[in-house]
Amino acid sequence: MLTLTYNRPTIPEQQQEQYLQQFVVDNAPILALNAIAASHGDITYLQLQKLFNHQLAQWWALPHDNPQPANQYEVSYWSLVETLNGISDYQLMGNNFIQHKVATLSCYLLNIGPCPTLAPVNRP
Repeated sequence: MLTLTYNRPTIPEQQQEQYLQQFVVDNAPILALNAIAASHGDITYLQLQKLFNHQLAQWWALPHDNPQPANQYEVSYWSLVETLNGISDYQLMGNNFIQHKVATLSCYLLNIGPCPTLAPVNRP
């Protein structure tokens, strides 16, 4: 069932940010692991798409007013979502540039790689 935005209870901005940051912290490593698995052919691209579509559906259920990511970790998460959403399965498995970008973002989200240099992104 859809809930209209104006029917949501008002939540203080600081508490909204805490919810949003917890969402990113909970979901980023899952997406990163699955992105690496899909780029190596361990899971299908369809399974990966279902995962990030499910994560986006959960995101839209959260109250958020600020379109700007709170930190570099969140910027990396949304960059990975944007990258995965804009490509097809053969690009993920066959394009070296995309594989490198997905691997770099994923390693950072898993806390096993350095912070990548990224262009600014907005939250969806």
